[in-house]
Amino acid sequence: MKYKPFRFRPFVWVILICLMVLSSACTSKIKGWSQESYRIAGFNSSSLNHHGLAILPVIILKQPLENTTERDGEIPSAPYAPGNTSDRTGKNQSLINQDIYRSILSEILLSKIQLQHPSLRVVSPGNALKELNDNGLTGSYIKFNRDFPKLGFGSALLKQFGKALNCRYLFISQAIVSESKSEASLTFVWTFGRKSAHRSVKMAGQIWDTHNGRQVWEGLGVGYNDLFSYEKAPLIEKIASQAIDSLLKNIMP
Repeated sequence: MKYKPFRFRPFVWVILICLMVLSSACTSKIKGWSQESYRIAGFNSSSLNHHGLAILPVIILKQPLENTTERDGEIPSAPYAPGNTSDRTGKNQSLINQDIYRSILSEILLSKIQLQHPSLRVVSPGNALKELNDNGLTGSYIKFNRDFPKLGFGSALLKQFGKALNCRYLFISQAIVSESKSEASLTFVWTFGRKSAHRSVKMAGQIWDTHNGRQVWEGLGVGYNDLFSYEKAPLIEKIASQAIDSLLKNIMP
């Protein structure tokens, strides 16, 4: 009897290749874009370097989790808010996530500014909070952090902050950490290679002149990725880093 070598059928090769791709856990590419929406005449790097910049902690905006339909060429906005779940201590999980995101984004923002502009005199978010507290402005800051996204900034409070921080310019930023998931079938054949999630960090930044109470600059930066079913989710730090890089390149191009 003549021996016939064993050969895989074509569909077996397809399955093996799919398993190899899945086991490799590829990480999806992180993309970004940005825009400058406002700049006052005369605001430039020399003015910023001369008078200094104080950075307040990033304000994390929260919106209800909603289902969105992804459209070609658009970035769906589905802010990630985990609902009213609680941990063992009873603290609302969404508040914990806000604290984590605030810490991560504030640290990345500070390090990026220091790296890109080493000659700039910067008051870090941590030191800014300490100085405001030492000057009896803790309550004012808490109210500002809560009200700024809706009400903006009063010139009197802005001047108080500038005096306490000993900086003419104040950097205020707001961010939304988003996640949207596509409604894909659970069947492996249909989910393989299709988009299963979209994650993004949207970062809006403003610089205010505390001497005259005027806004001098505003911009937006976004970091995002489309996660396929076979890809490993990137760390939030990497997406946030892309968003902040995109934002900062517009301040002093």
